[in-house]
Amino acid sequence: MLSVTRSNPRARRLLRLILVALLPAFLLLAIALLMLNYHSTSNMVDESIRHQLKETNSRLQSRLDNYLGGLDNLLSSTAEHPELATIISRDDRGAAREALQKTLNHSHGEYLDLLILTRQEQYWANMNSPLYLLEHRLTSLIADTPFYNKWSSVELEPSPTPLTALIQRYPILSPDSGQIIGSLFGGLVLNDNLTLLSLLGQGLQNINVQLVLRGQPVGPTFVSSDIPTEILTRAQSERRAQGQIQGHYFSLQPLLINGEQSELQLLLLTDDAMFQQLQQTYGYHTLLALILVLITALTLSLYTLRLISSPLSDLTRFAEQVSHGRAVSFQPERIEEFNLLGTSLEQAGKSLRLYRLVLENMTEAVVIFDRAHHLIYVNHAYTNITGYTLDEIAGQTPSSVLHRVLGAKAWQLPWQMAKVTGSWQGRISGHSKNSPPGIIRLSISALREMNGEISHYVVVFSDISILKGTKKPLSGALNPEV
Repeated sequence: MLSVTRSNPRARRLLRLILVALLPAFLLLAIALLMLNYHSTSNMVDESIRHQLKETNSRLQSRLDNYLGGLDNLLSSTAEHPELATIISRDDRGAAREALQKTLNHSHGEYLDLLILTRQEQYWANMNSPLYLLEHRLTSLIADTPFYNKWSSVELEPSPTPLTALIQRYPILSPDSGQIIGSLFGGLVLNDNLTLLSLLGQGLQNINVQLVLRGQPVGPTFVSSDIPTEILTRAQSERRAQGQIQGHYFSLQPLLINGEQSELQLLLLTDDAMFQQLQQTYGYHTLLALILVLITALTLSLYTLRLISSPLSDLTRFAEQVSHGRAVSFQPERIEEFNLLGTSLEQAGKSLRLYRLVLENMTEAVVIFDRAHHLIYVNHAYTNITGYTLDEIAGQTPSSVLHRVLGAKAWQLPWQMAKVTGSWQGRISGHSKNSPPGIIRLSISALREMNGEISHYVVVFSDISILKGTKKPLSGALNPEV
């Protein structure tokens, strides 16, 4: 008994969820996880580098304070020494130069680029570095440094290039009256001060150091990593306190002089090693996520293929069994689409069995050829009339099959007319394998596809001489009925 079993609704919903929702949801989840991972990793790297730059800035500020503190102690002890006040009172410039030379020879004295004495607010003696020609600027330099015991940033404009210096002014008091009889100026020029630069950059790795004044570099750059010049130039002119330029992190903070913010800024600029590492890590995570997505997609595809192939195999076996006229039960399991065919499959199975019963029980012989004119089917009536079975003549052409009934030439004209007009029917003389010649009623039909091409030829004939009570052939080769 032919029957179709309805599938499990829960299994159908599971399959639909996998095919329609689960895979896209997994892809979206993978993308979201990648973005979240990149965002969190990037924030973590940014925070780590900012913290590193902040600590470096504090460490360099402390080094600068210690450096200026050492110079301050040296200069203050020189200015407070009674011998220097006595020398100024005697107006002895030679002795003054000797005293200044002793200061330069003292610890930290070698760091001084400027060392000047004034008497009665006028330039009196100096032991400046011979690298700087400041004679014509000393008067204005003294006037531009009005404060005592306080480092001041002074811009000098000697030929050929402008200079920036840190200057300290100390009063020299008379041992007799206690009044100010002169001043001691000491300072350092920042433009080519390699000593200060080496002190600030000592022990730094992957961080470049640059002093900046109003967006312009002051002095050379301490280089600990290779950074493109255009990146360094852009960082110097930045107005932000910190940020990132093409993977290079920077910090631009004002230096504290005398405990107060100054116009002089300290630029710290890292290389892009951390940024490249972040990109590599993200690329690795992206590749890993892609592999996981592909594996999941492949797993889902194999699972889906298994869900589909199993009922397809059942459907194929069902069709084969129906084609052989067997009573079968088709269970399409989880594929709902197959269940939509349930009624049609049942009706088709019944129809196939009915057609087979009709063909096998017809008294007329039925012969079917494919479009290549090869025999593919004969019913029992053909075997009874002609004595030939399907196994004996399967695959043969009409010239081999029909001449056994219609004669060597009589079949050709009906066959050609059927090919041209689509059908032919009539009576014709014929004979069978085990019977004498008789009268054959013949019908030939060409079956066509939807596109008009011939798919099969169906030949139906019967021996009507029995009905007429004679086995004598008709006079004439053909007697068509149209």
